[in-house]
Amino acid sequence: MKILIASDSFVYQHNGVSNVVMAMANGLRARGNEVRVLALSNKRKSFRDGDHYFIRSTKSGFYPDVRISFAHHDPLLDELRAWKPDIIHLHTEGSIARMAYHLAKKTHSPLVMTTHTDYAHFLFGRFRDTLPVRKIMTGWGWMVYRPATKVIAPSYKAEHFLQLKHVRDRITVIPNGIPLERYQKPVTPGEKEALFRQWEMEDNGCTLVMISRLSREKNIEEMIRFMPALVRRVPKVQMIIVGDGPDREHLKNLSEQMGMTDRIRMTGQVPPDEVYRYYAMGDVFVSASTFEVHSLSYLEAMAQGLPLVCRADESLLGVLSDGENGRIYRTEEEFVEAVSGILLDPEMKSRMRKNALERIGAFSEERFVDNICALYEEVLQQT
Repeated sequence: MKILIASDSFVYQHNGVSNVVMAMANGLRARGNEVRVLALSNKRKSFRDGDHYFIRSTKSGFYPDVRISFAHHDPLLDELRAWKPDIIHLHTEGSIARMAYHLAKKTHSPLVMTTHTDYAHFLFGRFRDTLPVRKIMTGWGWMVYRPATKVIAPSYKAEHFLQLKHVRDRITVIPNGIPLERYQKPVTPGEKEALFRQWEMEDNGCTLVMISRLSREKNIEEMIRFMPALVRRVPKVQMIIVGDGPDREHLKNLSEQMGMTDRIRMTGQVPPDEVYRYYAMGDVFVSASTFEVHSLSYLEAMAQGLPLVCRADESLLGVLSDGENGRIYRTEEEFVEAVSGILLDPEMKSRMRKNALERIGAFSEERFVDNICALYEEVLQQT
C-alpha cells in the first residue's frame, strides 16, 4: 500500500502530533507499506530527505514554532502527485491541509484525517461554549473535514469536539500508541544517581515528574502553586519539569515567587532518546492540563510504571482509572491528598505501578498501527 502522511508538525517541531506521525510512519513501514511524509520545511526552501518531503515555509507569528506556507506549486508536490498514493492521511489543519486536499483531488486518493486539537478550547478558552464560538467552530469544522472519507478521533473526548459536529457519522476512535521499547529501557542505579546529581536533587522516593510543552494551555502554573501545600504534607517532595516553551520564564519566576526554587527543577528541552531516563527519576507523574486529547506523556509515564495524578478530564477515559493506576483530582486539597497518599504508602505505589505496566499494553505502537491499517482497508473497500 502506498500511503502519504501529511502534517504541518513533523521532525522540526517537538510535540505530540509530530511524535504520532513518526510512530505511524515507522509502524506502517515495518509492515511493508511504502510510506512518504509531506510536512513543512524549517526554512524558506523546499527539500527532500529520503521519503520525507518538506515544503518551504515561514514563521507564522501567530504562535511559537508554528509555520505557514503559501506554496501552491512545487516540484516536490508534483512528484507526490505522480507517485499517486493509495491513501492520504492528514494530521493537521494548517498549510499542509491545503496541499493534501489538492493532492487527494488530483490523484483521486481517499483522504483520512485525524483531529488532534480542541480548537475551541485553544482559541477561545472559557468562552468556548458560547453560541457565537459554537457557530464559528462548527462552520469551520464542516469546511475543514468535509473532504475526509473517515475522521479519526484519538479519544472519546475528541469525538465530541465542536469542529466535528457535522462529520460525526464518519468518526472512528483510535487511541494513540507509543513504541514501548523506547520508554521501557532499563536505567541502572548509577545512571539514575548521575541524573539526580546533575540536577542537584536527591533520589528520596518523593519525586514528581512532569514532561510537557511549557505553554499556558498546559496549566503548569497550577502545579507550582500547589507545591507549598504538598510540601507541608510531604516535606521531602520535589518536582522536575522537562520541556520547553513560551511560558518557561513565567513559570521560573512563579517558582521563585512561591519559594519553590529548591524544590522544582526545570530542565528545558531534552533529546527525545533521553526522555525515558527522566520518567525513571519519578515516583509519580503529575499533570494539571485539561487541554489534552490523548496525551502521549501519560502513556510514556505508564510505560515506566509511574502512577498518574491528573486533573479530571475526559481525555483520561480508558487511560487513568482512579485508585487503580493513579488518582484524579479536581481541587488543591484533592491533589495534595492524592500525591501524598501514593508517596507515603509504598504498598499503594507498588500496586499502582503494577497496574500501569499491565494497562500500557493496550497502547502499544503495534496495536495502534493495526487499528490504522484496518481503517485503511475499510476505506479502500468503500472507494
